[in-house]
Amino acid sequence: MTRLGHLVRGSLWLAVALLLVVTGGCENTTPTPQEREEITSVVTRYLHRLADAYTNMDTSRLEGVAAKGERAAVYRLLEKLAQSGDRLEATLLKVEIEKIDVFRVVNATVKTLEVWEVRRLDAYTGEEKGTNPGSVQHALIQLRKIDGKWMVTSRRVLETQGGSLWEVATPVPESTGPQAPAAGAPAPVPTTGEAADTR
Repeated sequence: MTRLGHLVRGSLWLAVALLLVVTGGCENTTPTPQEREEITSVVTRYLHRLADAYTNMDTSRLEGVAAKGERAAVYRLLEKLAQSGDRLEATLLKVEIEKIDVFRVVNATVKTLEVWEVRRLDAYTGEEKGTNPGSVQHALIQLRKIDGKWMVTSRRVLETQGGSLWEVATPVPESTGPQAPAAGAPAPVPTTGEAADTR
């Protein structure tokens, strides 16, 4: 081989090596069809079980779909609710997977659009304190493949929109019972409170 041939061949190897270094930093995060199916299934099951965990104040409902750290985070939220005398009854009405990214084969990030119906109840009597019939939440859910199985490691609500205000009925004092409004008086208007974060 001539000197020019060695030079061309060496330059070609250098170009291939540089190309590998440059493209190695640009990971393709698009999931395979199988990963997309598995991750979508786990996220959907997790959200339904999260609703069940809130409704029953029981994080064991998350076993099999959420990692230990996520179950502990939900437990802390349920504990705060109970300490305030509240319990949530949550129903997932709709979930749309907006985007899935997979990193290094074992980590995934999922952006969701979720529609929830949430009732706030007294933790002790079960009496309804307020309803939120159409809370639209954009959330970021992180997953990790643990022992070959996708598990949710965290969920964070990024934004709550439309229908995010609680409708709270005006309480009627027990001693006087319900009374009709005075003639010409406007009907009572439901008050609003803070938005619900269904974790």
